[in-house]
Amino acid sequence: MFCLTLAERNCKNLFEKIEKGSKYTDLFEIRADYLEELNFFELENILKLPYKFIFTFRSYEEGGYKKISDKIKLEWILWALKENFYLVDIEWKFFKKFFFQFKDLNFDKALISYHDFKNSPLERYLMRLLLHMKERGVKKAKIVYMSKNLEDSLKLMNLIFKAKEKGIELISFGMGEKGKLSRILSLFCGSPFTYVVLSKDEAVAPGQFDIKSAIKVYNLLKEMVK
Repeated sequence: MFCLTLAERNCKNLFEKIEKGSKYTDLFEIRADYLEELNFFELENILKLPYKFIFTFRSYEEGGYKKISDKIKLEWILWALKENFYLVDIEWKFFKKFFFQFKDLNFDKALISYHDFKNSPLERYLMRLLLHMKERGVKKAKIVYMSKNLEDSLKLMNLIFKAKEKGIELISFGMGEKGKLSRILSLFCGSPFTYVVLSKDEAVAPGQFDIKSAIKVYNLLKEMVK
């Protein structure tokens, strides 16, 4: 239900944050783009822990911490798909570019993601995006963009239902202060989980809740919709 995003500089810090976060959730996103040194062995040790992990190597263009070559990024994503990760985040543009590298791999572990930090795409564009994902065999996806108003957020909530009709399990919410509540509302619309951080100052995306606040808001909304 809540995925704790971990944007740490080294694996020692990752272990510490996982220990703290395990009081609230068993699902963690490891942001590999924040690690100063990428080390297969250290990440394999993290996978031995009794929790679920999402591997994310976010590009600089879609909110990543640093610029990295496609060659290195592809190497790490292909490695992660073969390891014991719960999910591996692959950006839609990257997925299309290297589709023939991915097409014979297990799509059950692939979370195909689309981010737009500037615009609020039209509904017909989002529907075409879902259709193209379905044509490529996508089973799990994430579509988020900057919400400018409530209508933008509601459009994304509706998209979760539309994706389900196409056989795609979708995580979808609005970024920014205007979309903040949609991060929690998405759970009531069928999103399998939403992203949170341990504390407010650790947010890696605009409008991201800290986990204590997210749980509090979720419980309040749950009482209201009983």
